[in-house]
Amino acid sequence: MLSKLFKGELSLAATFWKFGILGLFILRYVVVIFGNLLAGHLQGRSIHGFFLHHFHPIYSSKLSILWTLCYLSGLLVLAVYSWNITVAVWRSSEAYDKSNWLTFLSRLGIVCMVVAVWSSVLHHSVF
Repeated sequence: MLSKLFKGELSLAATFWKFGILGLFILRYVVVIFGNLLAGHLQGRSIHGFFLHHFHPIYSSKLSILWTLCYLSGLLVLAVYSWNITVAVWRSSEAYDKSNWLTFLSRLGIVCMVVAVWSSVLHHSVF
């Protein structure tokens, strides 16, 4: 299923709406949740400042390490997914021959959605 998605073999509607818009929204929500959970353990500090100045492997909270790993992993998954879903929508829109207008709108829409998701995630960032 994922190979068909990333090759652009699924319909443009499914690729754009289900995997593009809904998929990006869900991943953004997960990353923001992990960021909020991590922010509670950082006590107003950045991740870099916390691990550079206040982290001790024995005395620090193990949850702060867990939420950091979850948050950074979520960012990595979101970055890879953003790139792949943009390429998937682009390829799927190439195969869509019914309307040039919808091809253009789907490409513009997925780029705008990726930009909106990343600006939202970076706005809530704990870096």
